[in-house]
Amino acid sequence: SDSDKLLRLKVDLGSEQRTIIAGIKNSYKPADILNRHVICVSNLKARKMRFGISEGMLLGASGDNGDDVFLLSADDGVKPGMSVK
Repeated sequence: SDSDKLLRLKVDLGSEQRTIIAGIKNSYKPADILNRHVICVSNLKARKMRFGISEGMLLGASGDNGDDVFLLSADDGVKPGMSVK
């Protein structure tokens, strides 16, 4: 089921922390992304899901089947809360 693919993450946006529920469990364990700088979309309306409220979206790439997800990340030196330009 789709719920088997979901991870609930606490993401630091610099000025605040948000919960993001992302369908990346088949590709990442929580320890794999702990303290990693990922790119997220934070100007979305919060979305109520079966397992809680998701307050953003992680950016990633995947093939046509969508099974393998590769999170987009930033170079060293980036700080939480920086804008993508």
